[in-house]
Amino acid sequence: MKIYFIFFVVFISQFSFAKTSQENRSDKKVEAAVHLGFEYRMTTTQISSSYFIDSNNLIGLKFGQESYNEERQTNFSVLYKHYVGNSFYVAGDFFYLKTKEDVNNTLDRFFMPVDFAHYESLGAGVKIGNQWTWKNFTLGCDWFGFGRRFVTFKKESSDLSRTTMTLLNLSLGASF
Repeated sequence: MKIYFIFFVVFISQFSFAKTSQENRSDKKVEAAVHLGFEYRMTTTQISSSYFIDSNNLIGLKFGQESYNEERQTNFSVLYKHYVGNSFYVAGDFFYLKTKEDVNNTLDRFFMPVDFAHYESLGAGVKIGNQWTWKNFTLGCDWFGFGRRFVTFKKESSDLSRTTMTLLNLSLGASF
């Protein structure tokens, strides 16, 4: 019985003395991640690559592309992430967005034919989230964010929202 108790204490102590996410980020230079969740105008899959300026600041690039039935979204963004504490961050990005989306609201879909909007635009956004870092593994989530399209190159509908949104965008990656 003593051996089980000693094993249990040693096992638990491994977690007690583990480094914080901030300490684990302190020696990192690059990060690569895959993202899945609602970003900009629809649920999308994205990849990113970032460079650590220091343990609390990153700059990077993110690319995503998704299609669902006739709706499509392609995005490219330059991002900046600042950690406020151990895992909580505020992030901003400048993005290019090309999309084909149904602009009818849910109620209109029952009474009107599908109305697709095609556009290409530039915008900026801000989001908040948490990201936890272990040795070379990172797991995070953009909890919530808003953006605004401010330049439109191509527009084939007058019924477009200029607002973009981020909601529960999960990320899984590695940092070195």
